[in-house]
Amino acid sequence: MEQNYNYNGYNSEYDNNNNNGYDAGANGTYVYAQPVMPQAQPKKNHKFAKAAALVAAVAVIAGGAGFGGAYFANRVIGTDSGRITATYSTPSGSDGGSKNTDPSVSSAIAAISESGSGNTAAAKVNASSVVPTGTNGQYTLPELYEAVNDTIVLVKVYQDTSASYDYYDYFFGYGGDSGSKSSEPIYTGYGSGIVFTEDGYILTNAHVVENATKLVVEVNDYNDPDVTHEYEAKVIGSDESTDIAVIKIERDEAFLAAKIGDSSSLRVGEQIAVIGNPGITADIMFAHTMTTGIVSGLDVECLNESGYSISLIQTDAAINSGNSGGGMFDMYGNVVGVVNSKIVATTYEGIGFALTIDEAKPIMEDLLNYGYVKSRPVLGITTIELSEYKAKLYKTKLSKGMLVASISENAPVSKSGLSVGDIITKVNGKNVSSLMDVQSILSKFRVGDTVTVTVARENGLGGVDSVDIDIELTESTKD
Repeated sequence: MEQNYNYNGYNSEYDNNNNNGYDAGANGTYVYAQPVMPQAQPKKNHKFAKAAALVAAVAVIAGGAGFGGAYFANRVIGTDSGRITATYSTPSGSDGGSKNTDPSVSSAIAAISESGSGNTAAAKVNASSVVPTGTNGQYTLPELYEAVNDTIVLVKVYQDTSASYDYYDYFFGYGGDSGSKSSEPIYTGYGSGIVFTEDGYILTNAHVVENATKLVVEVNDYNDPDVTHEYEAKVIGSDESTDIAVIKIERDEAFLAAKIGDSSSLRVGEQIAVIGNPGITADIMFAHTMTTGIVSGLDVECLNESGYSISLIQTDAAINSGNSGGGMFDMYGNVVGVVNSKIVATTYEGIGFALTIDEAKPIMEDLLNYGYVKSRPVLGITTIELSEYKAKLYKTKLSKGMLVASISENAPVSKSGLSVGDIITKVNGKNVSSLMDVQSILSKFRVGDTVTVTVARENGLGGVDSVDIDIELTESTKD
């Protein structure tokens, strides 16, 4: 379909109609329940920290302190909200897309695929010694803790800090003394993780493993409550768009694995419990803490900074630094969410979030198989975000929209009629002017679905036509 395109009118109309109404600096700050920065070497500590640390724990998050800095957000749809920040990390040795044929991966995927309804018999929980005595086969809270606590682990993060030494050398004139730099990774923070297979695959947050040069996982001894065991972990895959990562530890003895549940069966008002490792420093830690609350809200939509939309479970269960990557459990002992964030402000209290396990499952499978998310739909093109300056630079008649810079020859878009030089102004009828706008729309679709892209295309008469083009979405690649 073609029509005459009033590009001056479009530029003005876009400004009026495409305001999302988000206020990044509104009344609250949406932050990850991020890993905390230790101030001393860790102790094997499962005791309660001092009560005075409770206030400090909130201050640490609110002030943005913590491993990797502050993780802010400004686009939680329907709240004073947030942009999620995380990183993408690909495991070394990835073959760029070929499927992982390791038998242990097949076992891990089976553990995900065999998950069923969350509200089912407690026999699905891999803790046969704990018998549920609650209503309708549910655990009581003490029984739930006993049944699933050992499936939660402490993830210790080590980083190469030589770069930060260079920074201080520069400003404080330390003279470039290479002897002052550490040749070994330094313990910089910690978070939580969920063991979901007996051979040691662990689900956690991408922002927990961000920039780690070494990961050490602390696992409870299953017989002695005063003993823990440490294992070095490797990153199998990490995805910044969904804040999901899978890491792996190994030993001859089987690990206790949590049961992956079904978050689609959750209802607002249903009781849940969160288990993780909140704390302030390595010496002041509430390791393996359980907090409980209800499902306060479902399908809370959040856009990360790359524009990918994820679905969150809102809860009033206490969530703090170090809870990142920990489990949200239903009362049958099934994992229904992965804790990752909360809102912190004097006018907010008890607003925490967990990624839904249903959204995490396909991400986990792709990370296990390929080391990255292969099933994410894309248009198969590269674009340039237009501005007044770039419109002059590229001599375009529009100053808003996405200028098509290249088109993949191997993607369906190559046969759609889209051309290099077209300016994408709408996707499925919604105005777009940035990659975030486009990706937030595409995140609702699957590979193979078709979307309608509206482009502005210059005609031979010096004007601009509006053209609607149907494009089949293709599969993302590692690069």
